[in-house]
Amino acid sequence: PSVSSRAERVFYRGDGAAAWGTVCKLNRRGFVWLGKRGYVSVAHVTENGTPLVGPKDEVTISDQASDWSFLGIDAARLDPDDYPEMRPGTEVEIHGFPARDRDGEVIPGVVYSDDPEPPFWWVELRDSDDGIAAEGVIGGISGSCVFDDDGDLVAVVHANGFSTIEGTTNTWAKVVPVREAILQAQGRLPPRRKTLLGLPLPKIF
Repeated sequence: PSVSSRAERVFYRGDGAAAWGTVCKLNRRGFVWLGKRGYVSVAHVTENGTPLVGPKDEVTISDQASDWSFLGIDAARLDPDDYPEMRPGTEVEIHGFPARDRDGEVIPGVVYSDDPEPPFWWVELRDSDDGIAAEGVIGGISGSCVFDDDGDLVAVVHANGFSTIEGTTNTWAKVVPVREAILQAQGRLPPRRKTLLGLPLPKIF
């Protein structure tokens, strides 16, 4: 299948940093756009300076710990109910652009479970070609759009992982649900607490 037109490849560069990635056009239901467009991606891509390839929309709000960013639209205008909740067993497709790939890639998967650190979730990756094992997502796929079987945007890709779990492909994508990113951006969900060596930092009162 071809890559959705809602996924756009980007390349950011600035101050010695550079990153290929993907941004996703937001849904247009449930709120007034007033001629504006908007995108969602991940902060570890969009924090790398100026977009030299792809949409030039400025980042309006982002969060490094939860790794989301909104571009070209005030997140306060977004309705989280326009974006489905993550549910285990939901079949999904990841649409995005590996680094320097102009054609893009579509990666099938199924939602597996949430991560102990919200807002992240895990998607078990599959392969659409018979006889070929699932492969991990690669550079440039960060920020890619995760669509459910109704074609609705549910998440963006944060990272990949490999973990042996019986009965699975052992190949995973860690994703950020768009619904939770909107709620965090609007202050309706607590931000993720930063960790040190995998342990939560102590609260300071």
